[in-house]
Amino acid sequence: MPDFTAVPQLRNRSAEEPGRLADIAAWLAAAQDSERAQPLSRPRAIIFAGAHGIAERTIDGVGIGPHTGADEERWRENIATAAQRAGAGVDFLECAEAAPIDVSPAMSAEQLEHHVELGKQAADREVDSGADLLIASDFGIGGETVAAAVMGRITYTEPVAILGTRTSGGMTDGMWKTRVTIVRDAMFRARNLEGWEVVQTIGSPSLAGLVGFIAQAAVRRTPMLIAGPLAATAAVLAERSAPGVKCWLRAGSSSPEPAEALAYKELGLSPLLDLDLGAGHPLGALAALPLVELAAELA
Repeated sequence: MPDFTAVPQLRNRSAEEPGRLADIAAWLAAAQDSERAQPLSRPRAIIFAGAHGIAERTIDGVGIGPHTGADEERWRENIATAAQRAGAGVDFLECAEAAPIDVSPAMSAEQLEHHVELGKQAADREVDSGADLLIASDFGIGGETVAAAVMGRITYTEPVAILGTRTSGGMTDGMWKTRVTIVRDAMFRARNLEGWEVVQTIGSPSLAGLVGFIAQAAVRRTPMLIAGPLAATAAVLAERSAPGVKCWLRAGSSSPEPAEALAYKELGLSPLLDLDLGAGHPLGALAALPLVELAAELA
């Protein structure tokens, strides 16, 4: 399975003055290997888009969420508009569809390696093209449920706890019960697996791509904003594969998903914004980008 080289860690620096903006500026300066943070010239958002087989699954006639295919095009347009307003380039990387993780492996070993390599190549391509800050997120119905299954398995968290009990935002009690059942069955299928086998069995190609992207961007010494449960889960997996990745990360915004909060806790990250996004997760990092840019300007 894929392996990563040692990741260079940021030098330990503290801001001259306390405060969140000073903390962001100090982190950015360290990533830039500069005494003071320098203004960003080419931030880029890379969105790993992929369908998840569980999005079509129903139990007793009820699916996992209220979102439909029509929502996807609208969210793509919203993300592109937000990127333009934030002054960031954006690229959607299309990933293969994952099989339903509660009943079959998400992907083959070959697909896993292909998508990890896809993510690594994307990171190299962006850095080689001059990107000085990268945004990593995902797009696709069911990604939150995949993140819950993987985070639940690798942290030994019960399905109900990793999903929480929130049913707002259009999610009914029936949808929540379907999610719990899918996550429970997926975690059971992966109960004796470790490492990359977990990703292959109950993850998704877009998750694999994000792991490769985040880990390689850290190798290339590039600061990153991450957003959404799947990207946060990918960051945990990347950190476990190559300790030091988390030093290059900041979390853009929050979501109501416990899996994302648990991932940020393990990484030692606090979201820059608290937007409580239930969908369109890349918007959280794009909304936080001006905050990072302001910190650099004020530095």
